[in-house]
Amino acid sequence: MKVTFIGVGFMGSEMIPHLAAAGYDVVIWDKEPQKTAALTGEHVIAATSLAEAVQASPVIITSVMSDDVPALHVGHGAEKGITDFLQPGSTLIVTSTLDPEKIATISKALPADTHLLDAPIIGGVRYAREGSLVLIVGGDQAVFDQVQPILSVFGTVRYVGPSGNGAKLKLITNVAIMAAEAGLRETLDLADAYGIDYDITLDLLQRGPLQPVVKRALDESNPRPLKDSVADEVELVKATDDLVDLPMVKASLRRLQKAVDAVDGEARFSDIVHHNTALDQFKQK
Repeated sequence: MKVTFIGVGFMGSEMIPHLAAAGYDVVIWDKEPQKTAALTGEHVIAATSLAEAVQASPVIITSVMSDDVPALHVGHGAEKGITDFLQPGSTLIVTSTLDPEKIATISKALPADTHLLDAPIIGGVRYAREGSLVLIVGGDQAVFDQVQPILSVFGTVRYVGPSGNGAKLKLITNVAIMAAEAGLRETLDLADAYGIDYDITLDLLQRGPLQPVVKRALDESNPRPLKDSVADEVELVKATDDLVDLPMVKASLRRLQKAVDAVDGEARFSDIVHHNTALDQFKQK
C-alpha cells in the first residue's frame, strides 16, 4: 500500500523510516526538495510536486509547523493546496499542533468522498526516532479504523472522538507541557539568583516527578529549535484567548520567548537548561 508523507522536517524525517520498515511504499514531498534526498531509497520515493505527492496515495499524512498549515492544505491566492488534489476515497491526516478552527477550515475545503483526521502528536524527535510517539486522533471512527495500522507504526494511537477533538486535546496537554518547559527555565533562574550550580539543581529535579521533562531538555541530540515551542505556545494562546483565561500559558510564552531571544543564532530546545538562556542580569555575572 502507498502512503504519502508531506513535510520532511525534524519529525517527518524520523517518522518516514518507520513506514518504510513496515513495508509501506512511501511517497514524500517537502517545499524544500533537498530535504527529501537523504530519505529516498527502498520503499521511499520523492514526488516532484505537491500535486504528484497527494495524488500518489490513498492516505496522505502531513507534518508541518502550524503557521504553514493553511497555505499547504487549502492553498493561498493562486497557489493550490492539498485539498485541491485529493482523490475520491482518500484520507488526509494532519499531525500539526493546531487551533481546532484550522481543522474546521480544512474540513470545509475537502472535496466530496474524501476524509480528514486530525492526529496531533505528543512526543518529540527522540520519540519519533524510537517509534514511541502518541497520536491523538479525531474524526470519523470508521475512517480511523482503516488507517490505524498505518499510524501505529509511529507508536501509540488513541482515538478521541469527532473531528477537532485531537486538536483540542493537544492544546489541553500543551498547557501542562509548556508550563513544565518554561518552569524548568524559571527554576534555573532562581538557581542563578541563589548562586546554585545548574548541575546540582537538575540532578535533584531528576529524582522526582519532573525526571522526564529534565531528561528531554538534557537530550543534546534533539535538534528541535526552541522557537518551535514558542510557536506552539502562540498557537495555543490564539486558539484559547476568547475561550478561557490561561495566565500560566501566557507567562510560559513570555519566558520561552526570552530564552529564544537570549541566544545568538538559533536556540536549541536543550538551551533551556544552559546558561545562555539565563536572564540578562545573571548572564552578565
